[in-house]
Amino acid sequence: MVQCVSSRGIDAALLATDADAAALPPDVVTKADLYDHLERSLASLIDPDTDWISSLSNASSLIYNSLNRFPAWQDKKINWAGFYLLSGIMPSAAASRAKRSRPTLLLGPFVGLPACQLIFSVPGKGVCADASSLLPPRVVRVRDTEAYPNHIACDSLSRSEIVVPLLLSRSRLSEQHRAALEAQSPHDGSAPTETEDRSWAARGTDDEIIIGVLDIDCEALDGFDQEDEDRLRKLARLIVDRSAW
Repeated sequence: MVQCVSSRGIDAALLATDADAAALPPDVVTKADLYDHLERSLASLIDPDTDWISSLSNASSLIYNSLNRFPAWQDKKINWAGFYLLSGIMPSAAASRAKRSRPTLLLGPFVGLPACQLIFSVPGKGVCADASSLLPPRVVRVRDTEAYPNHIACDSLSRSEIVVPLLLSRSRLSEQHRAALEAQSPHDGSAPTETEDRSWAARGTDDEIIIGVLDIDCEALDGFDQEDEDRLRKLARLIVDRSAW
């Protein structure tokens, strides 16, 4: 096993930042225990101000493996867990300044089968599209994916899904991103600047904006309940707050 060193120079074995982080201790019995464990593990895995690509990579692996190792969930296999990010925040966007005619989600770190690389972040285009664009922000929990309007079926085995918006304060964006956001989704509610690029459009006027989503798929119908929704919202907040954007 490789011994990693955190950005603070502390041996990773002390912070459980190796493959054992997803192992469930014997005292994890209830779903509340499971999510408490996930919160502690994510707090250890993600040093404050860790680059978001690293944070989301470890987070997707931890969530996927921990949920699938939870004994009470053996009949509800998680077959995909990961992230979609607004195209404007991707490193390639800063480098090329690519213009998009509408807000777009691009595939980020994940665990599971290959997935759709691009989803338009506009209402009515599927689960991730709705969770990333509907205001005010809300978790989209789907009991039966086959019954959800315009559901995008990347994996035919997925039968239920939960998608949690990632919320970030405008002030935590880079100067370049903040300027583009202010032009396309002004904080004061004024008319957006006319521009060919709409990567940051329709983000609303609140200080916190949706920059992406945490997406989890399950092979069972009705795989997620209110407790999952509440605790995954907390996990998404923890991941965003401890990452550098």
